[in-house]
Amino acid sequence: MPTVTILLNGRNYDIACGPGEEARVQEVAERLRDRMEGISRSLGNAQENFLFAVTALLLADELEQREKELNTAREQLRDAAQHREINLASTLERLAGRIEAIAARLEAA
Repeated sequence: MPTVTILLNGRNYDIACGPGEEARVQEVAERLRDRMEGISRSLGNAQENFLFAVTALLLADELEQREKELNTAREQLRDAAQHREINLASTLERLAGRIEAIAARLEAA
């Protein structure tokens, strides 16, 4: 199993990952490092455990917000699809009525 060394808050951490995932782990670690550095600047001289905890809480909050946004978008898509289905059904009913009327006129002729 490959191992990737990442740098967070001035310390190296060896992280195991699946084959081919090394670049992704580095990419995610870089984003995490950037986030932690920004939080560290905001907090000042905070203990490392506290910095990790605050970073984790902020990321969890951000994830929850994205999940809510995703659920809202899914609901909107579902509502739009239902609206399209209703419109389509209505259109098909009107067309069926017209076809029946044309068929009745042809039979009468």
